[in-house]
Amino acid sequence: RSFDHRSARRAVLGATLAASLAASLVLAAAPVFAADTAVTISGFAFDPSTVTVQVGDSVTWTNEDAVAHTATGDNQYFGRITLVEGQSGGVTFDVAGTYAYICEFHPAMTGTVVVAGVSTDPPSITPAPTDTVPTADLPADTTFGTLAAILATLGGGMLIGTALAGRRVRAPRD
Repeated sequence: RSFDHRSARRAVLGATLAASLAASLVLAAAPVFAADTAVTISGFAFDPSTVTVQVGDSVTWTNEDAVAHTATGDNQYFGRITLVEGQSGGVTFDVAGTYAYICEFHPAMTGTVVVAGVSTDPPSITPAPTDTVPTADLPADTTFGTLAAILATLGGGMLIGTALAGRRVRAPRD
């Protein structure tokens, strides 16, 4: 029996197509982590003064000044966060839009959060913690989803390639 190059090519093509499909399915189901954008309050200013986030992302304000400040929204979706020195507090934005805010104690301090995307729920406010113990942040990337996609692609390609390569192809009879 001789090696059939056409069958081998078909097996490789089939495995490649199956692997591409598997990768697409895994990537579509890969988890997406919400991002947390930091705004520092320092020198009686919000830094940066304008941030752009996606629906579902959070903005966390940290007060580095020796006096108290607020981040107070100008509508019903974004309330008031009061922060003393060293304290942090945040808002998760679930509704697309532009949110202007000020420090109620120092009205010359202004900022804007631009939220891109589609949504239906109002943002949820995370109150400032009673202590300032730092917490670990989740990665803002999809490293786990990418690794899963690679493994699924390799595994699916190997299974289908093995199945197709193991089939016998008979030559047409004259």
